[in-house]
Amino acid sequence: MMIVAHRGASGVAPENTLASFKLAWQQDADAIEGDFRLTKDGVIVCIHDEDTERLGDKKLTIAESTLEELKIVDIGSYRGIQFADERIPTLDKVIATIPEGKRILIEIKCGTEIVPILMNQLQRSELSAEQVVIIAFDSSVIKACKDLAPQYEANWLNDFEQDFDIEKIIPILIEIGAEGLSSNNESTKDLADAVLGLGLAYHAGWTMDDIDLVQKMIDWGASSITTNNPYQLRQNLNK
Repeated sequence: MMIVAHRGASGVAPENTLASFKLAWQQDADAIEGDFRLTKDGVIVCIHDEDTERLGDKKLTIAESTLEELKIVDIGSYRGIQFADERIPTLDKVIATIPEGKRILIEIKCGTEIVPILMNQLQRSELSAEQVVIIAFDSSVIKACKDLAPQYEANWLNDFEQDFDIEKIIPILIEIGAEGLSSNNESTKDLADAVLGLGLAYHAGWTMDDIDLVQKMIDWGASSITTNNPYQLRQNLNK
């Protein structure tokens, strides 16, 4: 089972920063998960929200700002003065942190316009196809990824609290050609059974930090667990 660091080791460091991703590797995560968007000038950057208001010292909208404009935003100080130098990283810089044999889950937070740029960038990187997993809530994004670059694994994200109709979820999963489903479902094994029954992978999504809940997901057959604290989770699993 793969331990995925949610936005890096975000339980300790500011989310989606190089500090957070580097710490995740130090904490022996198997993979990192980050959120990615396009800037106004077509650069892929790592940030969850549409703008910098929640995390930054000033508010800029990602899609309406250039990379140079975004570079001035401090997105680390909200977690402590020691992170004051953290800036929104580009995808290239995040990829550069990935050790050999480790993986990255790239969550696409915008639309299909990012897909050709992303695939071109991935193919120019030193990552193998096996090191890359694409994830998104937008099913059309997953389908576009599979159509353009089927060598990369792509999993559809499902917010089970909002959309818990298993009979609706499964046909979409098949139609878009995803390799698996990642869900925050904690209530019913039926969803996991339905996905696994198709020969696809089931992933326990955001975020599993409670060891009893993690053990339940393992019992359900989850291939990965996404956590804010990879070191703590691995320690608990090794007890």
